[in-house]
Amino acid sequence: MRIPHYLIKSPGGHFVFRQLVPRRLQALLGRRVIKHALRTSNVRLAQQRALAFAERYAQAFEEIGWQGMPRGPSAEDVLASVAGNGLSRYEIDLSTGRIRVDGTDDHALAMDALAKIGAVGLLRPAQPTQAPQPAQDAPKPPVPAPISMKLAKAAWLKSLEPSTTKKTLIIKGSAIEDLVRFVGESRGLHTLTRADLAGWYQHLRDQGIATPTLTNKQSYVGGRHGFFAWAMASGHYPPGDNPAKGHISYTANEKRKRRKFGFKAFTREEIAVLFAPEHIAKMSFHARWACWIGLYTGARVSEIGQLRVLDVCELDGIPCFSFTDEGEHQSLKTEVSRRVVPIHPRLVDIGFLDHVQSLVRANESQLFPKGKVDAINGRGNWITKAFGYYLKPYAAKWPPGKRGFHSLRKSVIQELQGRGVASEMRAQIVGHELDDEHHAVYSREFTPVEKLHGVRNRGSSSPGLSSLDF
Repeated sequence: MRIPHYLIKSPGGHFVFRQLVPRRLQALLGRRVIKHALRTSNVRLAQQRALAFAERYAQAFEEIGWQGMPRGPSAEDVLASVAGNGLSRYEIDLSTGRIRVDGTDDHALAMDALAKIGAVGLLRPAQPTQAPQPAQDAPKPPVPAPISMKLAKAAWLKSLEPSTTKKTLIIKGSAIEDLVRFVGESRGLHTLTRADLAGWYQHLRDQGIATPTLTNKQSYVGGRHGFFAWAMASGHYPPGDNPAKGHISYTANEKRKRRKFGFKAFTREEIAVLFAPEHIAKMSFHARWACWIGLYTGARVSEIGQLRVLDVCELDGIPCFSFTDEGEHQSLKTEVSRRVVPIHPRLVDIGFLDHVQSLVRANESQLFPKGKVDAINGRGNWITKAFGYYLKPYAAKWPPGKRGFHSLRKSVIQELQGRGVASEMRAQIVGHELDDEHHAVYSREFTPVEKLHGVRNRGSSSPGLSSLDF
């Protein structure tokens, strides 16, 4: 590498900066050349430091030239005085703003001499490339606004009221009440740690509470929309790690038991019995439509019960259900529950769209006017009761198992799986959240046409909702 002309390499291997003094200023400064040790053997670092020095010298020389000689002793007189005091050699050190000279008293004498001609301060310190500064402390997170657990509980439950059913509010209230009782009402929310929450979960286990109930309490307190998420968003708890999350999970054995003792899907033979015209006619008019919708969408009973007339719409020429939480008193279990589901051709064949038009002519806003907003279990509560009452005499003759309206949802999911409907498609139809991060991030939303009739690509294909045939 070629070394620039303003760098000189000393015998010891270190670089020295070399600056020529303009001719008009040589008499004033008493030097033709100014040298400065750069204290490095790295040519690139030396070049950076030298450029910084050169820039500062150029600025200083320009300022001296513009100011000219101040009144008082001439430059020759000052320099003669300096030389007479033995200052035969000196250098200007821009890193300190001082003049480096030979001799024990040279520095003070030289500064006095330059003061007489008004040159002190014109050569300001250069700013060479500095050594890396130690990393400054990261900004401290905001201090949480102190609040007692008693007040925090009340504030959180108050925030849930507009979008939560009475039953869910009671369940979540019970969970946070358990925690407050364990840690103490006067305990500051911001002081709780993961150890405190671990102790609470263990306390619940010691009381004989099973894993399913514990996971529910964990989701209410530590879930994405739970108590601690609210506390962080409200500034009452430091943002970052959620102390109530990640403590409870199902073991493989518990998962097997949950599948065994949870709601059972209906067999095709059981569905044939329940939806036989002579049998289903025993149900009330609106309850029949609710059951038909459950059988051909797999929707949750709460989602069906809160449907509005305007939630039956047409997209891309396909009649659809819009499961949403945008309407008054509407709520959804999860974010992915917000979805559009095509209306199955079987529902169209039995006159569902005609039924909707009759509701429009009657100026009804709700698809199921019988549903009560203030019902403890939400607007789908009456559907659950009506179906349970209808199911009871038939289920008594079937093998033991837990059956209810939710069994329709399981039947739809398993039937779609058996028909070869892709997991992403099934999830978008029934409002499930895929555990696979790849699918969650990279899958696109299927169109209503694709959800109904399926997709066909060169590499693979998937049937749609229309393949559902009971």
